[in-house]
Amino acid sequence: MQFILMLVVCFSAMAGRASAPAGSAGVPAGTQAEAPALPGRAQAPSGAVAEATLYSRKIQPLFDNRCLACHSCFNAPCQLNLQNFEGFQRGANKLNVYDGTRLKSVEPSRIWIDAHADEWRKRGFYEVSTSKDPDQNLFFQMTQLRATAKNAKITKQVSESQVCAQTMTDYQQLAKKSPELGMPYGFPALSATELATLKDWVKAGTPGPDAEELRRQNTPSVELQKQVREWEDFLNQENLRQKLVSRYLYEHLFLAHIHFPEKSEEFFRLVRSKQACTRGVQEIATRRPNDNPGTTKFWYCLKKFPGTVVKKTHIPYQWSRAKLERYKELFLAESWKVSSLPGYEPGVAENPFVAFKDIPVKARYQFLLDDAQYQVSTFIKGPVCNGSMAVNSIQEQFYVFFLNPSSDNMVLSEKYAEKAAGLLMMPGVWGSDVDVKETPLFYKKLVDHRENYRKLRTDELAKLRPLGYTLKDVWDGTGSNPNATLTVFRHDDNAVVMKGAVGDLSKTVFMLDYPLFERLVYNLVVNFDVFGNVSHQLLTRVYMDMIRMEAEELFLAFLPSEERLSYRRAWYRGLLAQAKMAYLFPTVGSAEPTGVKFNEDNHTKKQFVQKVLFFHQNETVRGEWDFINWKNLEVPDSMQAQWKVQGLNKELRKIAAVKAEASSPFSQFFPDLALLNIKTAKGLKIYSLIHNKEHENISWILGESLRMDPKNDTLTVREGVWGSYPNMIFNVKENELPAFVVQVRAIKSAADYQNLVTRYGLRRSNENFWSFYDDMHVAMRKSDPVNFGYLDLTRYELK
Repeated sequence: MQFILMLVVCFSAMAGRASAPAGSAGVPAGTQAEAPALPGRAQAPSGAVAEATLYSRKIQPLFDNRCLACHSCFNAPCQLNLQNFEGFQRGANKLNVYDGTRLKSVEPSRIWIDAHADEWRKRGFYEVSTSKDPDQNLFFQMTQLRATAKNAKITKQVSESQVCAQTMTDYQQLAKKSPELGMPYGFPALSATELATLKDWVKAGTPGPDAEELRRQNTPSVELQKQVREWEDFLNQENLRQKLVSRYLYEHLFLAHIHFPEKSEEFFRLVRSKQACTRGVQEIATRRPNDNPGTTKFWYCLKKFPGTVVKKTHIPYQWSRAKLERYKELFLAESWKVSSLPGYEPGVAENPFVAFKDIPVKARYQFLLDDAQYQVSTFIKGPVCNGSMAVNSIQEQFYVFFLNPSSDNMVLSEKYAEKAAGLLMMPGVWGSDVDVKETPLFYKKLVDHRENYRKLRTDELAKLRPLGYTLKDVWDGTGSNPNATLTVFRHDDNAVVMKGAVGDLSKTVFMLDYPLFERLVYNLVVNFDVFGNVSHQLLTRVYMDMIRMEAEELFLAFLPSEERLSYRRAWYRGLLAQAKMAYLFPTVGSAEPTGVKFNEDNHTKKQFVQKVLFFHQNETVRGEWDFINWKNLEVPDSMQAQWKVQGLNKELRKIAAVKAEASSPFSQFFPDLALLNIKTAKGLKIYSLIHNKEHENISWILGESLRMDPKNDTLTVREGVWGSYPNMIFNVKENELPAFVVQVRAIKSAADYQNLVTRYGLRRSNENFWSFYDDMHVAMRKSDPVNFGYLDLTRYELK
């Protein structure tokens, strides 16, 4: 009964909190080519060139630089998404997508996918541009309000202050009672010039792009048209093997912003279409990519991404002729047969080990490994935008290694793969509307299957590796792939994935094999529905717990058997956590040997990580060394000549990986993610200051604040923008950096931190805020155009 009581506690508490897991089966931002205008929103006449391009030349850039900081993705206030004109046309809706209490799923409202034109009105969306008269235009008045009520103070973040005015009467009441809600919320008002631009646009009837402009926006560039057709031809071949492979690729790449080397800043989505791609894409909108498309004949097509890219949903993935040849090598070179294609019924569609059993396991696993950073990013940086219920099931920072394909049980034994497939069931089998009363029973079923699988896996390993795993059983990237080691950083309710071992030696480590990797993708991405009910969300979250514990357990299998339990206890401190682990995740195979050789130092986790990074993986695979943060992680004596900490790194190292003990508590007072802009003679350099908050354990959905261990908090400092939701921006001249570092190290209280912000920080009330913000985006785009996306400011510090 204990597991049922635990589940009931989690379920009851969850009902009081609106959130959603971090991966989503919602298809990412895309567009319907030639999307029609809504009633009352006539497109500009094709002959009126100046008016027809007004939106693209002036309005969308204004939205990009001043509005997308809040108005994009599902967390946009009132679902008003301003990534392109269709989003503006769609308007607003009072429904909160992140309702963690709903007992029934709701209709999806994915922009560009689930509806178009006047269909949105039937789904509860209302116009925000209500009149050609600016004084009666709801949208314009909301932006002008901020300019007329500049001194109105905000006390709540965006997620806590959404008031969706639908009429001018609503607006008048809002302006009187809550003038602080003027847009941009809590930031400096639009300039007089920007307001004048919007005003003129409103007077003109808020025209959007004309038909010719839309055609250009939705047509691949001339340089890419041949590549696009070549890929579509490949995906839509009629033989059964290709049909199965194409389905597998689609289910793993439906979130990707696909780009080509010939023009890498032009992005596409992979979609299913009701008609041939050459006739025009008619996207099939299903809740999940593995849902029945409703027709026996459909096509996989590339659809050009129509809107402005925002960082929180941007997961670029490159296709090229070399990648096409790689797919053919992986999936089609070997001789294998498909007797019949899998259906879309429960028990098949949501279980990739059943649906794709005919595709060789090694091919599937190697496909995931080839672009591991992308695959991991899909379930922690997908279009759900935020999702603490899933993200709080992982540590603040951890390394990820992968089992060598030639060492994976499923690759080595077809009979084993068949036995394991049925045990690897996931919550998606019950769909988006999980019966609340049945949730404890479903949870028990998941646990029972998982425990039977763990026993099966352990028994198989004893047969295949009687002497235990060795270093050779860790994937080495085949000597050239830098995806072999990854680091995940969590920022409260969102996260980011980096290549290489970034930050100091992590507390825990994931070791992923094929079943773990594939279940991560399907549990948190393919099978997950952000519009699902509370039990669907809960079961997705608790299954992620199971996967995390298995990944940690597989890592421990490489360490001496006598030390595994002590590491596990250190990762799960607290009586309740220990009880949960003992009952729900008892030790299995803990006495099995390891084939890795260790010295008598006892720091076996550290020894193993260093063996992998410095002796098993070469320089190309392990990536650049982390000169700023590596302190407990030590470079071998034979490589010390390469260890040179210099320049900005030398100063920044003084605040990195320092425990927040009594003499140096400064990291405790930093937000989840701060960006440090350093103005140098060569231009702006941006660093991320990531607050790694230590936990006694991460065994529970709620009550996280009761399980913190702040004295072990640290900062990780990394060049680049490593997160989508900055909480603070610091601006420092290069010659001021030593003074900045000294002041950081001297922080002993929240007041000291605020003094740092006063001296170097960019407060949201700063009248020059947008100027600094714009400069930062220019620098971001210049340094990494493929990964560039606009930042989200919904979590920026209030003070």
